[in-house]
Amino acid sequence: MKKIIWTIIIMVVMAGAVFFFGGEGRDVLKNDSIKIGAILPLTGDLAFLGEEIKKGIDLAVSEYNDKGIDINVIYEDDQSLSQIAAVNAANKLLNIDKVDIGLTMFVEESRSIAPIFNKKEIPLLLLWDSNNFIQGSGDYIFSNGFSTELAGESMADFAYNDLGLRTVAIIGHIDPWADIITRSFKDKFEIMGGRIVYNEQFNIDTKDYRTAILKIKQLNPDAVYFPMLPMNSVQFLTQARQFGLKSVFLTGDSFISDTINKAGNASEGVYFTNIYAVSENGLFERYKKFYNSDPVDITLASFGYDGVIKIIGSGNKSSKKIKENLESVLGNDRSANRVEKIYKVQAGIPVEVKDN
Repeated sequence: MKKIIWTIIIMVVMAGAVFFFGGEGRDVLKNDSIKIGAILPLTGDLAFLGEEIKKGIDLAVSEYNDKGIDINVIYEDDQSLSQIAAVNAANKLLNIDKVDIGLTMFVEESRSIAPIFNKKEIPLLLLWDSNNFIQGSGDYIFSNGFSTELAGESMADFAYNDLGLRTVAIIGHIDPWADIITRSFKDKFEIMGGRIVYNEQFNIDTKDYRTAILKIKQLNPDAVYFPMLPMNSVQFLTQARQFGLKSVFLTGDSFISDTINKAGNASEGVYFTNIYAVSENGLFERYKKFYNSDPVDITLASFGYDGVIKIIGSGNKSSKKIKENLESVLGNDRSANRVEKIYKVQAGIPVEVKDN
């Protein structure tokens, strides 16, 4: 009888140990994981961008998990830059999911959610772009992306000094990104001695640019700078070519591969500033092996991948330590401020013409 009792006691103790170390212990490990909240465009017109960045994030997380670093990413959809969707996503991630850090793609996504992250004292890292908004957005907002201001300035410098252009017409959008890059281009070009002969912005739902094109054609500028959203660039270029506008065409990083393909011959010869993968380090091959397919754009995947690297680089798991690490890596202005390269469309393919 005593033997049976001792057997039961031993079994109970062992069961308790299993519960404590196997059950509660696993929960402790889970709670000790780094929890990332990613707000990306996963539906809508920009979903293809968000999905590729997501793949870069997932690849980095998988590699860290293989090294024994536990990372959990919770994805939320901003429905291609819907401010309401972004705010709802931020509130869920911060108040319900209790994330340690947030990720998002554009400055435009961050405008409505930056105050929420600042109030909660949780870092938010932008992956694609950066501009002066970052410096005034609060101590918890960071960017690992490319500077919009520097993109405008570098194109102005290239236009004036490399291409020898002296007069430029500007046609763009009423849009925060277009406004920033336009002002940066204009100010830099005029400081160097260039002259802006035409400057007009249109609503993003505008489809017909023929009146503006005729005005520009009469002014006969050396070049036209057109910072427009992707599909509007197709419409503008097609109409400009149809009306025989012979100026040099310049634009920014919204001139994506899909735009070039849809514009066809109308895109030939266009100069544009654009993003690039700063340090690929075999990322293309690892992506292909992980997903069994080529990346749509390795640069987009690198944004997500590099973002995770920046977060985990120090090995710290608390929001406070992650913030301190980002400050040490990105500096006082909390931004990488990368400078885009300049490309030219030749035979339908972007060819690098200047490395900034």
